[in-house]
Amino acid sequence: MSIMVKLKALGAAREVGRSSFLLDVGEKILFDRGIKLGHDETEYPMLVKTNLDAIVISHAHLDHSGNLPELFTKSNSFVYMTMPTLDLSKILWFDSLKIAKFEGITPEFSPLEIKKAEKYTFALPYRKKVFLSENTSLELFDAGHILGSSMVKVESEKKSVVYSGDYKMQSTRLFNGLDKRIGKADVLITESTYGDRNHSDRKELEKEFAEEVQETINRGGHAMIPAFAVGRSQELIDILFEHKVDAEIFFDGMGQKVARTTLEYPELLKNPKSLGKALHLVNWVSKGKRKPVLDKPSIIVTSAGMLEGGPIMWYLKKLYQDKNSKIFLTGYQVEGTNGRKLLEKGIVDIDGERLKVENQVKMFDFSAHASQDELIDLAKIVNPELVVCVHGDEKVINVFQKRLKNEGFNSVAPKLGQEIKLD
Repeated sequence: MSIMVKLKALGAAREVGRSSFLLDVGEKILFDRGIKLGHDETEYPMLVKTNLDAIVISHAHLDHSGNLPELFTKSNSFVYMTMPTLDLSKILWFDSLKIAKFEGITPEFSPLEIKKAEKYTFALPYRKKVFLSENTSLELFDAGHILGSSMVKVESEKKSVVYSGDYKMQSTRLFNGLDKRIGKADVLITESTYGDRNHSDRKELEKEFAEEVQETINRGGHAMIPAFAVGRSQELIDILFEHKVDAEIFFDGMGQKVARTTLEYPELLKNPKSLGKALHLVNWVSKGKRKPVLDKPSIIVTSAGMLEGGPIMWYLKKLYQDKNSKIFLTGYQVEGTNGRKLLEKGIVDIDGERLKVENQVKMFDFSAHASQDELIDLAKIVNPELVVCVHGDEKVINVFQKRLKNEGFNSVAPKLGQEIKLD
């Protein structure tokens, strides 16, 4: 019987967040199982209504891994990811349970499901092909996005498919870029987060960031830097030390656990000694001991990167009327989050109260995602018959698809719940 190769978008379809895609090549493979954080509610992917032969988690960020344990409330499936991804995901999963308890919300899973997810996970190194069946294999390649991030290649009798997850083609301060040895495939499923634009020069951006942080300190303010706990907060600390910013740096929040885990994998870091030294020299803030941080102008690197919970909320409530202090946003701000509201309207919602923020606010695009040119570069490496555009806002994907067409590629951007044929 002939097998029809299909892909169904269960999330991250013309949106950023809740990545989850079901590939059917005879074997049913689920790529990612994330959530979409918003200020008012958390959105989840569509239900999986079939038995799975494999689940692959591309990396630990919550929009790709956050809902994986929930699958184990109903059934058990083998999961494939790198060891760093498992370590980081566990930190985020347990933190999700802690937040749910604090907010009085019933979580989607329990510690039991986390334990089961870990039990059924095969931790794979990069570039080690494993066979799901006689005719179907999968292989992980370094995606250059965060620690342990992977691009997934599935080869079957009928089709070869590359799922990008999130990736960065060029090297960053912490990581080398994408492993370009991934080779060709018939289908490329690619993130499209920045499909409408290119990023600023990284070195110039780092210099400008350090200078503006120093200016904030010099005028007697605090530099509040809400940052993603995984990857970004560690990178920013490294930047501040290299540029010798003259101020005490305080490191608060979940990024501390992530930093410890990151240093356990020096072989995956671009310059582990530099990062280790920077992290050793900053002031690690423990809960309940935040007041001294505000005694004099200082730099505060803390979670959460989109101002959705975390210690940044405590600092904001203390400092939001201080016109000398400045908030530095350093990553993508999903629609509906406090970070997006702050950028567009100058407001944040904290503990049921809407605050008009009087601090200066500046956005620095320290993205670990591919720019439009890098997205095109990947398409040229994989040289697919079809590009499937996912994980991008609809307007951005429309721009990206026009560029793909100009470059000679056929593309499709599935809607949520849509199943497309890849034959």
